[in-house]
Amino acid sequence: MTLDDIRGDLHMHTRETDGRATLEEMAEACRERGYEYIAITDHSKALAMANGLDEQRAVAFAKRVREIGDGLGIRILSGIECDILRDGAMDLAGDALAELDVVIGSVHSHMNLEPAEMTDRLLRALECPQLKIIGHPTGRILMHRDPYPFDFERVATEAAKRGVWMEINASPERLDLHGPLLRIAKAKGVKFVIATDAHHPKHLFNMPFGVLMARRGWLEASDIMNTLPHGQFCQALGAK
Repeated sequence: MTLDDIRGDLHMHTRETDGRATLEEMAEACRERGYEYIAITDHSKALAMANGLDEQRAVAFAKRVREIGDGLGIRILSGIECDILRDGAMDLAGDALAELDVVIGSVHSHMNLEPAEMTDRLLRALECPQLKIIGHPTGRILMHRDPYPFDFERVATEAAKRGVWMEINASPERLDLHGPLLRIAKAKGVKFVIATDAHHPKHLFNMPFGVLMARRGWLEASDIMNTLPHGQFCQALGAK
């Protein structure tokens, strides 16, 4: 598993929510890095401080993403980082999520739940038919916030059963998942993506940190979905 195996970045934000660059600037920076495809995954409405997207804005922005991608020489997938609410429901309605190519489900709130309640929350989220990736799965922020407690093996087993991938978040603030949990998840049959969670073009250069975590988890390129060529990846994703 090397950096050269990565063919696309699947988690990034733009000025549409809390990013610091435009959609066009992020896409151009990814094209310059030689990626075949990317996903634009701005926040959903629950993250009000980030000006998160409601259903109407999410669908409209997805249309814009696809239109811009036609002229930039890189496949741009429309996506969202959708909040997993306290009860495990997704922050946006299913019909809106169905209009998008990539749905990342992430926990950004209520991180102090008891382990059993957090486990049930994540298991319910996995029931969402549009969910494809669990973002920064333990919620940790290094030197700031511990992982939230839950039954990781149970959640990983269910993710593998439902074909939901787990993210290796390459942000140096997160590095989530880390090596030991990656080994557990792989043993359960989970597939992964490595993504930067970029909020600025310079954050795209954090991808090597995610590759390093994958190697610490003894993962091979075949375990990482965004090592697939564009056509094979979109087929695996079920993208339109």
